Amino acid sequence: MKTSLLALLLVTLSFNASAAEPAGAQDAKPSIFKDMLKGKLVALTGKRIGKYEMAEEPQFYAFYFSAHWCPPCRAFTPKLVEFYNAQEGKKKNFEIIFVSSDHDEKSMEEYIKVDAMPWPAIAFRSVERMKEIKKYAGAGIPCLVLVDREGKVISDSYEGKTYVGPTKVMNDIPAKTAK
Repeated sequence: MKTSLLALLLVTLSFNASAAEPAGAQDAKPSIFKDMLKGKLVALTGKRIGKYEMAEEPQFYAFYFSAHWCPPCRAFTPKLVEFYNAQEGKKKNFEIIFVSSDHDEKSMEEYIKVDAMPWPAIAFRSVERMKEIKKYAGAGIPCLVLVDREGKVISDSYEGKTYVGPTKVMNDIPAKTAK
């Protein structure tokens, strides 16, 4: 009887282990943003703006709502570029995506070039149609919003209706995205 119970227990444990979701399987599941962003990203390559495809999907997205014409944005963007570049060589599991509030494509591209934004941007012609992403924008810019793959807000430039600024989110990114 003890042998039968032990055999049953081993079979049950073996079945449960094989039926369980493999470690990291949740991480492998595509985000809600993957298809939404596919074919809609551009980035600075040398001195030109061109199509951009992510080599690997990040665990977190930091959407950066900003514009060339906005003085507070122009003051903050170099700090964000410096922060992002300081992550070089570290295992990043986030990506910043620029969402332009510029009035035209030329202004957006000039902003990307002058500030040497090292992250991708949503192509100007696609921004208005990206309601799923624009819903994260606050009442004003600059606005930085960190979200997970499911779209859950992790850190925001706004706490309710109170503007706390993008520096708070930038400072939250290392701790909030640590594995």
